[in-house]
Amino acid sequence: MIDQLSARRDVSRPPPANPVRPPIGRSRSLRLPILLVSLMLVIAALFATGLVLVVKARGGESAEVAGSSPVASEPAAPGRKTLRELTPPGMRIGSAVDGRGLSLDPAYSTLLGTEFNAVTTENAMKWRNLEPLPGVYAWPGADQLVEFAERHGQQVYGHTLVWHSDMPKWVSPEWPAERIRTELRDHVTEVVSRYRGRVWAWDVVNEVLDEDGSLRETLWLRKLGPGYIADAFRWAHAADPGARLFINDYGIERRTRKADALLTLVRDLRRDGVPVDGVGFQSHLAWDEPPRDLSRNLRRFAELGVAVAITELDVRVELPATPEKLKRQAAVYRQVLSSCLAVPACVSFTVWGFTDSRSWIPGYHRGYGAACLFDADLSPKPAYLALVDELSRHAGTTRAGPNPD
Repeated sequence: MIDQLSARRDVSRPPPANPVRPPIGRSRSLRLPILLVSLMLVIAALFATGLVLVVKARGGESAEVAGSSPVASEPAAPGRKTLRELTPPGMRIGSAVDGRGLSLDPAYSTLLGTEFNAVTTENAMKWRNLEPLPGVYAWPGADQLVEFAERHGQQVYGHTLVWHSDMPKWVSPEWPAERIRTELRDHVTEVVSRYRGRVWAWDVVNEVLDEDGSLRETLWLRKLGPGYIADAFRWAHAADPGARLFINDYGIERRTRKADALLTLVRDLRRDGVPVDGVGFQSHLAWDEPPRDLSRNLRRFAELGVAVAITELDVRVELPATPEKLKRQAAVYRQVLSSCLAVPACVSFTVWGFTDSRSWIPGYHRGYGAACLFDADLSPKPAYLALVDELSRHAGTTRAGPNPD
């Protein structure tokens, strides 16, 4: 997702044992007193927010610290048609998930479990949150979501493995290239291996392009060169050959220099045998700027032989949110869903949060809000009803794009 002012931390319970995590075998040179003091500070901070830690030395076993259980969802009201019930077979309809909402708000978790057949971790799988100190892992927020999804028949979309933002502070730009490469490789391998067979797709690299289509100037590009993109896909594929691997970006909904450059990048990567399975369209949009030519743009990426997905859709409204603005917002939501449904290779449609009470928009876009399908009281908005109506129009259809599973 586009850089946020602050990342929310998730609350969860300790993870179950995972037999598929391979040893990484990376040595550390931290002095013991420094590590112990830092560890106590991290534990204190995380307990203050309800998080727990799993401390794991590279190549060793994990030690659990007690946590809390998530709230289970209740069944939907009898006779109510939900988004997931209306979604055609072979397609996923999902939402990004706020960890605090999942743990502390029963109504939130109920709606999440009944309306969607896929979920994305909003923040819990970002590197800064997963490994706040070298070798010190805070897995429970991500584990909580994966376990929730498995209980509710949902698939998990992992977000995100390689990004220029939300990196741990201990990753130093002063390190030599080989150490940075090792840290990045071990991070990708550790995370994907832990959830092998439990996450259907990953945002392997996120936002690698600037607006003009050039590669974004990041630590990874400066130290490792453009080859880091292909390396990340190969590392992820080695850790879980069954997961679908996506490249994800914003501002590519219509044909722009950035979208053209991404098309060329994906084409070149696949020509070189890099396992790029899909392209994610973030689609952070505004109520008065509907995307032009979205379905045509989705199709030209699909012609490369990859899946496409709407990965982070929200439609922000300039406040106050009047009935007329919400009506136009609903039309944008409908248009994006209609574009996805018109392209067989569009295998997933995900909103970036489903309730205005937990949306990132007000904290990032000043003067905007009301970006989600449900209001702050979890009442459905015109945007939700527009999606229900659009899905109803496609009742009985089946998706037949690449990598439908």
